[in-house]
Amino acid sequence: MMYFDYRAKAANSNKVFRGVITADTLGSAIENLKNKGLTIVEITPMADFLSIRQTFHTFSDRITKKTVLEFFEQLSFMLNTDISLYEALTILRDNGANKKIKALSRPLADGVRKGLSLHEAMESVNYFSVTTVQQVKSGEESGNVPDTLKRVAAEMTREMEFKKKIKSAMTYPIIICVVMVIVLWVLMTLVVPSISETIIGLGGELPMITKIVIAVSNGMRKTTPLFILLVIASVGTYKFMCRNKEFKCKADRIKIKIPLVGKIIEKLELSRFCKNLSTMQESGIPLVHSLAITQNSLKNTYIRRMIEKSAHLVEVSGLDLSLALSKGGKFPELMIQLIEVGVNTGKISEVLSRISEQYQKEIDDSVKKITSMIEPAMIIIVGILAGTVVISMFLPLMSIMDTF
Repeated sequence: MMYFDYRAKAANSNKVFRGVITADTLGSAIENLKNKGLTIVEITPMADFLSIRQTFHTFSDRITKKTVLEFFEQLSFMLNTDISLYEALTILRDNGANKKIKALSRPLADGVRKGLSLHEAMESVNYFSVTTVQQVKSGEESGNVPDTLKRVAAEMTREMEFKKKIKSAMTYPIIICVVMVIVLWVLMTLVVPSISETIIGLGGELPMITKIVIAVSNGMRKTTPLFILLVIASVGTYKFMCRNKEFKCKADRIKIKIPLVGKIIEKLELSRFCKNLSTMQESGIPLVHSLAITQNSLKNTYIRRMIEKSAHLVEVSGLDLSLALSKGGKFPELMIQLIEVGVNTGKISEVLSRISEQYQKEIDDSVKKITSMIEPAMIIIVGILAGTVVISMFLPLMSIMDTF
């Protein structure tokens, strides 16, 4: 995708205005402007020192999940009114109220104009997940694209609402933790040193608690820059090491064993797996292909490898899904039993969807419990630490006052 600066005039005005447009080629950019009814005065590749302007436009035009959701909803509505796919995409490209939807529609309209199907055009850009592309492909094969897009939009809505709920639940505890760290750092590195100088200057024997607090304060002042560098180096080293697949797999395995948090990570991944697999099966995509697509949507490498092994057992040994999962890795027994019921009753898609919903409910409950414990715990910790510092500073002052 290239960026072009242009100057143009509207059809009913002689006023020249400037703008920026993205397109694969100069010819495509000119065609897109003409389709908008503009008369081109000048168009040139974007003059951009160190790609600063392009970076700015790329960030401001960044396609979010919300944009993709709105795009699917609008495209599904138009296709249901018997408008052709290319016509619907050009309407969104040229007349849409949302400039991000316009930016999303432009390469898809260009691809369809060149003879690509919708899912092939979607594959040519990086805005859509593999799961979404495969669902659209299945919808095209069954001749039911509008309903497929509507179903994808509904799933995206549920996923976004769930993530929003989790984020809102975690926001307050995170703020408390950040404020606690800042307050304690200011107290120990700025307040305590200034008071301690006064106390030491007055003379007299300092209580043990005061000596400890002053020593900790001095240590924090000296080691804070080193600590920050150590944290940055540790994060960088971890990300570099995660490029190694075996290290990443071991690290992800450790993550799901962390008390409290590990169970949430595991349930989050299994919920995503069940939901995506349910969608794939509902779209009529073969099980082996569905598993191959679904495993790529998982972020935890350890769980992804277990799914990959299960998919191999389905493909090579002809096992059903429940048996393949039981042999392919350490999945929750209840989940496997429910999937077995779904396989036997022919309602695997419905069962997987319900398992996903149950995991989401459990995640929501777990997050609420953790946050309800974190909030009072942080307040108590701050109170104890702040109280200790205050007492350690006032004890020697009180003892000095008693001598007068």
